[in-house]
Amino acid sequence: MVKKTYHISGFDCGNCAAKTERHLNTKEFIESATLDFAANKLYISYKEEAISVDELKKVIKEVESDPLDIYELGLVKKVYHISGFDCGNCAAKAERHINTKENVESATLDFAANKLYITYNGNAWSLVELKKVIAEVEDDPLTIYEEGTQNKKNQKQPIFTKNMWFILGRVIFATIATLVCVFLLGKAEYNWLRFGIYLAVYAVIGYDILWKVILHIKNRTNPLDHNLLITTAAIGAFTLCVIQFTNWDKYGEHVIHYLSSDYAIAMDHAMDAMMVIILFQIGRIIEAVATNKSKAAVMSAVELRVDTANLITEEGIKVVTPEELEVGQKILVKVGELIPVDGQVIDGEAQVDTSSLTGEFVPVIAKKEDKVFSGCLIKQGQITVLVKKIYADSTVSKIIELITSGGEKKSKADEFIAKFGRLYTPIVVLVAILVMLVAGLVRQTGDGWMDAVYEGLEILVTGCPCAIVISVPLAYFAAIGLSSKNGIVIKGASFLDQLFNLGVVVTDKTGTLTKGSFSIQHIKPNGIDEEELLANLYVVEALSNHPIGKAICHGLNLKKIAAEVTDFEEIAGFGVECKYKGKHILAGSTKMMKKYDIAYEEATEVGAVIYVAVDNKYLGYVVLSDEIKENAQEMVRLLHKEKIDVVLLTGDHDENAIDISNKLGIDRYHSELLPEQKTVILEQEIAASKKTVAFVGDGINDAPSIIRSDVGIAMGGIGSDIAVENADIVIMNDDPAKIYDAVKISKIARHTAVFNIIFSLFVKVAVAVLVVMHEFVPSFPEIPMYVAVLADTGLTVVMVLNSLAVLYRKVKRK
Repeated sequence: MVKKTYHISGFDCGNCAAKTERHLNTKEFIESATLDFAANKLYISYKEEAISVDELKKVIKEVESDPLDIYELGLVKKVYHISGFDCGNCAAKAERHINTKENVESATLDFAANKLYITYNGNAWSLVELKKVIAEVEDDPLTIYEEGTQNKKNQKQPIFTKNMWFILGRVIFATIATLVCVFLLGKAEYNWLRFGIYLAVYAVIGYDILWKVILHIKNRTNPLDHNLLITTAAIGAFTLCVIQFTNWDKYGEHVIHYLSSDYAIAMDHAMDAMMVIILFQIGRIIEAVATNKSKAAVMSAVELRVDTANLITEEGIKVVTPEELEVGQKILVKVGELIPVDGQVIDGEAQVDTSSLTGEFVPVIAKKEDKVFSGCLIKQGQITVLVKKIYADSTVSKIIELITSGGEKKSKADEFIAKFGRLYTPIVVLVAILVMLVAGLVRQTGDGWMDAVYEGLEILVTGCPCAIVISVPLAYFAAIGLSSKNGIVIKGASFLDQLFNLGVVVTDKTGTLTKGSFSIQHIKPNGIDEEELLANLYVVEALSNHPIGKAICHGLNLKKIAAEVTDFEEIAGFGVECKYKGKHILAGSTKMMKKYDIAYEEATEVGAVIYVAVDNKYLGYVVLSDEIKENAQEMVRLLHKEKIDVVLLTGDHDENAIDISNKLGIDRYHSELLPEQKTVILEQEIAASKKTVAFVGDGINDAPSIIRSDVGIAMGGIGSDIAVENADIVIMNDDPAKIYDAVKISKIARHTAVFNIIFSLFVKVAVAVLVVMHEFVPSFPEIPMYVAVLADTGLTVVMVLNSLAVLYRKVKRK
């Protein structure tokens, strides 16, 4: 018997968990199963061997469609910073290799964000062990450390690394040596000297590329990548050079070009081999600079962290790091400084720019008793802040972690590229071999075979997949940065894919479409002025603890009036009554009016109606309602333009649901619902729709629906722990139209990724066709090798920059 304990969470209710437990106990291979819904624990005793977590999920899915989070307890999850890979293809190969190890449950390497996520099935590796495993397939000089163990300076993305300077030095050396061979050693008598120099220089500039190929073959990993293509092209060119030199009488005129009787230059295939390596290494440098700049630009867009904080002590101001701050301490934040941790203002007043969190650039005034959040900038004034949360729990820390760790949930495009990279390179090799064979057989001459081999080598160089493998994940990474700039936190590239296919938005009302606070919207006096009606209403509600009574008196100082109120009584379902300066004042529903046989005018407005009477004389009524948010109607209009339905689920009365649906143009609504009923209707929407269904709520009462939906969106996430934890997407302010912005950003990311794929393949195919054209149409000019290199590294740089441009796109509302 094998016993296992799992963490399991995400059930809508205890009934779902109980159903799952019963289903597991029906399986022949399970001796017993106990599911503790409250503790999120699942205990299973297997009769023989335990099944994998993925297999367990499939068994549970037979009865439960809830998106459950299941993992075996005892698993250890680690997040590492990892940088220094030559390209995304190298990173993908390292990821696949780590996943082959027995004690690794899963590993995800986000090349764009420089993050490596490993879930260990047992003890975690040390950094030395991790580096040794990666070194089995990649010898790039990597920087690896566990997240949170380095200071901020060490975590900054370097643009030009030491390794790049080293490569640049080798490139300069190789370029000078090549120029010497071409222009100073061009005569025939220097042929083999020139060849020897080229071979020695190749060892200097290309040893790292050759070593990677050897390493992959040695460790039995798939060697079919750009390193093999470039190495094959260079070796092929050297081989053709040897053939030329050993058949000098036949090929001499193609190698030595006499510019005068005493001056000759050498343009042999060995020079082509050097040009391939030199241009490839230059391309690597430019590509790395462009990629690093892109990563740095994205990270700077979401970098809200503060280096220091001004701690107020008895001895004066002490400069400390935000991590050193403790709850209850006081800090001073001056003009031009970022607030380091979440807290409350206890002295001073300042204009605070919250755009880093909310995307809104209009400053807000922070004064005594107001909450302030980390990452916000003081534009004017200064404040003393009481620390309410340590740095690790503060808003800015959570947001940075969410944004930078989003790469663990890869997009469909990323997954496609991972598979594409494994299939694409072998296809390129096969195409190159076919071109060599077909073109050689067509001519069936020595010269024809040499040209065919040369053109096959050009196709190998052209076909490198780096432009696609790097630029596609970078497009999604930049899109997450763009979302952050607009006050939207997206927890992974996979949710951008979900938004791209969005078909239905199911939304809560209170706190989502409305402001969540009642206020008086209509005043209807009867034979008196509004001021007299309100004055009596304030008196009778002064002692009320009911939410409506508190909403009526909100912001008013009624202490003196409340002290003179006598015989106050609050009657559930009816209203309130009291005596004040000899008057008997009533306020409440129609039931209260009928109780005292008071004739009243029935209200026609929608909302919470409060009728007022004094000494049994009807004075009028007021109507309170929850105010609709400014951009709620704009959200519905914009989503409808994208052919996305909007469905309202609310616990409010039917007439209020009808009213807000009509005002906003909502497609359909369901009213007077309990939280569990909302989830049932949401599941019906998911079952009926072929597209993604999102649920939008305030992140507190709507947690079950947020978790159950394809994409959970929380409104007003600033400072809300529950919203940040439960939702897949967090809108950092209360603007419902940001949902449309998130959809637009998802489309920008998808369109950029698709363009990069199609354009890259088009360029590569076009260059390959031009190369082959010379073979079958002799009058067509021969394509030089450097064009093939530009179709690889040059194209990669262009595609990387195109992905970076996503970060600077404007999200326009039509």
